[in-house]
Parts: sequence; structure tokens; C-alpha cells
Amino acid sequence: MILCTAGHVDHGKTALVKALTGVDTDRLAEERRRGLTIELGFAPLALTGLGQISVVDVPGHAQFIPTMLSGCSGMDGTLLAVAADEGPMPQTAEHLAILSLLGVERGVVALTRADLASPEQLEGAAAQTAALVKGTFLEGAPMVPVSAVTGQGLDNLRAALSGLLAQAPPPPEGSPRLHVDRVFSVEGSGTVVTGTLTGGPLRRGDRVQLYPGDRTARVRGLQCHGTPAEALPAGVRAAVNLAGVRLREVCRGDVLSAPGAMAVTDRADVSLQLLPDAPFLVRTGSQLHFHHGSRSLVCRCILLGRDVLGPGEAGWAQLRFSAPVAAAPGDKFVVRFFSPLATVGGGALVDLAPAKKGRMRPERAERLAALAQGEAPPPPEAAPPPPIPAVPAPSDGAERELGELFQGFGLAPPAWERVEPRFAGRIREARRALRRLLERGELRELSPGRFVHRAALEQAEAALRRRFGNAPFALAQARDALNLSRREALLLLELWDRDGVTRREGEVRSFQGRVSPGPRLDKPQKPD
Repeated sequence: MILCTAGHVDHGKTALVKALTGVDTDRLAEERRRGLTIELGFAPLALTGLGQISVVDVPGHAQFIPTMLSGCSGMDGTLLAVAADEGPMPQTAEHLAILSLLGVERGVVALTRADLASPEQLEGAAAQTAALVKGTFLEGAPMVPVSAVTGQGLDNLRAALSGLLAQAPPPPEGSPRLHVDRVFSVEGSGTVVTGTLTGGPLRRGDRVQLYPGDRTARVRGLQCHGTPAEALPAGVRAAVNLAGVRLREVCRGDVLSAPGAMAVTDRADVSLQLLPDAPFLVRTGSQLHFHHGSRSLVCRCILLGRDVLGPGEAGWAQLRFSAPVAAAPGDKFVVRFFSPLATVGGGALVDLAPAKKGRMRPERAERLAALAQGEAPPPPEAAPPPPIPAVPAPSDGAERELGELFQGFGLAPPAWERVEPRFAGRIREARRALRRLLERGELRELSPGRFVHRAALEQAEAALRRRFGNAPFALAQARDALNLSRREALLLLELWDRDGVTRREGEVRSFQGRVSPGPRLDKPQKPD
């Protein structure tokens, strides 16, 4: 069984996990220096009557919602942390909404930092939290005051978690599926991926495929929280050592499953539910950020049977993805507004091989309603949708496809050598499209073979100008504000230095009093 944490930044999720498990899930030096969870953390938790379960500790800061989303699929329950001396805060509500959209059905509320709260504060936090969770899957859930410092309430919290998870139904059976949320290399062993294993067991020696591509590999070794195993059942955290695949051939967001078991598609008809307090409505043609498993990309939302979907409303829609998606009917997803970033809703994938036309036809909605209820047979597993090229479309759409693809990459694009294979059979066309986008200034070259979309640069510049104005700022400040690695932030600032957007003086930079320049007129470097 697997449990994820949830809650606002600084409400003590990581400290509580450490008090329960003895494991500090903030493993990165930067996390310990800043006292802030940036990446997913994992720990085993022993519970009476259940044995060992897995805990996924997620970041609470608003900047790291995509990371939080990448670790929350396939959960059996959640541990929502609310500071007793502060009460619910914005990310408390957003995390709760996300977990509801992902179909989580049970959880426990921990009123953390109880040793710092007065009786009046504790009572107020409990009342505010009860009001927040009313009408959600956490309404009536156990609410336990705890302190990671003194140990107050930890036994009560363990008992509440044991009782809660004992009620969880067994996971549905099927092909093993693992949404990759970490990739690294171990000396002497090679590539290792981690994720939450669902669907079915995985065994050492199994042949697997990495979707949405066609790369296959052999399971060389398996571990769960550092313990080697010959086989792992569904419903556990798994580390999988892969033979036959190089580190650069797999990344977060890929799906590991049996060969031929997953459908790969560039669009899907879905049921879409907007949150009651969604800050934006969705119009047909809107661009959204799509989160599915550990994958995040940009999609175009085409509403079916209507032109606008407002807060609290539900309807049918077709999502057209900027890159192929490996999925199964019934999979849950979350969508966030494209800019400014905000969670607006989510739903379930219904038809993975839909027609592009006929969005206003009544029979379209009738068919989707039947499919969603299981009243109409979905396409056979082995045939509709058929495997498709990574970016299938008419040849004259390559520039649009490539532009949308790089918009989805944001400020951390992969090298061109990893993008080019998505255009299988159309490499020459893709290279021409790349050159045209560079000539028009829609793409800029961050470093040799690595390109970034102009929209991402403009959003980053606007964000930093709001943050710093014309005041000097350091590389580390830009890195933190944009949630980038040091290398990514450095490449971005050096590009701006060359363009005259920023001026460097020693170890700090400041924005010049003008917006980013237009496209450069010098000839861009031709990709290999």
C-alpha cells in the first residue's frame, strides 16, 4: 500500500514522515540547506496489521505543484498535514483538490506542530480544516494533533492510518505499469528508474517497454526501499534496474509496462470537471497543462457540444497533446491553466482513438457517456488505437507541432537529439521546421543543440521582473524563483546577457529598462 503526504509548504510534512519512519526524505543538499522540499521523497512505514507500506513525501510550495502531481498517482490514501498553529493555507486547498481529482478516496488529517499551538489555536485549526474538507473524501476523516518534536500523537496517528488503510480494496489486476518519476545510474548496474507500481506484479527477467516510445529492456533487478526482490506486487514503490536501455533514453514521465500493453495516442476524448473555485473558465481551443501519471505536457482543449466550461461545471472535451501519451481508458488526469499557472480541473480519459471532427454532434456525447459507464465495448486491446508515430500530422504542420512541443518543455528543454526521434520518418522536415522557427525567433538556442521557446523566455522574464524589478539579483535567486537547476538558470541568464535584457556586474545581474528584443538576424546554427 502507498500513502502520499499533502499540505502547504512549512506545515511539517517531511518532519512528520521522519518522526514516523526515521527517514529524512529531503535527500538533496539544496533541500537541507533551504529547509524546503523540492523533489519527491520516499520512506517505508511499518503499521500494525498491515506490515510495511510506502510513503511518498511531496513538495508543498506552489512552484512545485507539477512535482507533487508526478508523485500522487496510484495512491491508496493520503496524510494531509495542517499546521495547528496556523490552520489551512492556499496549498492545503490546492493539494486537496488535486487528490480529489485523481480519485483518492481516503485519508487522515494530521494537525502538525501541536506543541507550538495554544488550545485556542488548535481548536481553531481543527474547525477551519473541517470546513475545508467538508464535501470531499476527507469529510469525517480522523483528525489527529501531532508533534514531530515531542512525539505527541504519533501512536494515535499510526493507529488511524492502520484503520484507514485496512479498508482499502485490493488494487485492480492487469498488466504492470510504472510511471517513471526518477531516473539515475548506478555504477556497475546501469540505468535505474523508480515509480509506483500498479496493475500487476513485476519480476526480475521480465521484458518491458518504455512508452510512449518503442524502446524495450529487460528487468535486471528490483528493489523496494532498498531491499532486493525477485518480484514485486502491485501497490508498492519500485526501483527497477533496466538492461538494454541507456540513461539518456528514459526520463521522468515515461511509462514502463509490458510490450504492447499500452495505447499511445496524440489525443483523447475525456470527461472534464472544473473545480468550483477554479480561477478561470475554459474555452474551446484553450491551451492547458496536462498532468497524467508522472507526465506533464501542453494540450489543446476542444470542448464537445459547447464552447465554454465554467467553474464547477462538467462536460466532454477532446484534449490534443503536444507529444504522444501512453495511457489506458479510465486514467485520471489534472489540468492547470496555461498562464498564469493554476489548477482548474481534471477528469478521466474515455476514448483514446477519437475522431477530430463532429464536436457538436449529440451522438458524440451519447457514445462517450456509454463508454464512461462501460455500456459500450472499448476498442480491442490489441487493435484501435494503433501505434502512431511520435508526432503524427500533415507535413505542413511540422512548425506548429515543433513549436507546441517546445512550449511544453518550458525552460528545461531536452537536447535536439532526444526531440528529433519523435518525428520518425519526417526527420528532414523536422530540421527544416527547426530552422524556420529559429529564423523567426520563436525558438532560441540556449546552448549547442538545446533550444527554448520564446514564450517560455517571455514568461520567465516577466516573472523575474515582477520579483526583482530593476534591483540586482544573483544566479541562485533566479534559479530558485524559476525552479530551475543551476545550469539551466545560468544558460538562461547568459542568453539574456547576450541579448542585452540583463547586465552582469560581478556576481549579480539586473534587468535593463526594456523588454526582450525581437528575433536575432544572424544565421542560426544548423542542427546536425
